Amino acid sequence: MKIFSSRCRTFEYTVTTASPSAIWLEPAKVGVAQSFSDCLALMIGVERGDLSSLSVATKMIRRVVTKTDATSIVINGFSHLATPGNRSDVAISKEVLSSLSARLEARGERVHLMPFGWNKRWNADVLDGEWEQRVIHLPAPGMDPPSATVSQTVQEMSVPTLGLA
Repeated sequence: MKIFSSRCRTFEYTVTTASPSAIWLEPAKVGVAQSFSDCLALMIGVERGDLSSLSVATKMIRRVVTKTDATSIVINGFSHLATPGNRSDVAISKEVLSSLSARLEARGERVHLMPFGWNKRWNADVLDGEWEQRVIHLPAPGMDPPSATVSQTVQEMSVPTLGLA
């Protein structure tokens, strides 16, 4: 699983057109802006085997939420963020994203899952700072590298460094 997180002062998206893998969406929701403030916007690429990474992903995302004081999480799943050749199929991708959302909500987080498979326009006022923009790579069991990493532009940390062991 690859997660790009951005702590946003404001984040707004509008669903525009459906791709072949799009979930059903009420026609009245197409073209209507959804707005959020003080949120953590996540773009997630789901890879094969990521169902087994949900516990670690939940912990890492909650750590970033805590460090940035985000009041909500907005999740958008993309197949093109996954490593080519390791991309999960559409059904599993939807399951991983739904399960991750449910786990975060069960731990008290406010989560909005963007409609899967839809093209979207978005605008974001992204904050700057040490934890505001992160790349998290959670390889599935048996894939290299053996531990999850969280990266900044210059810095890389492992799961134990984050206190999530």
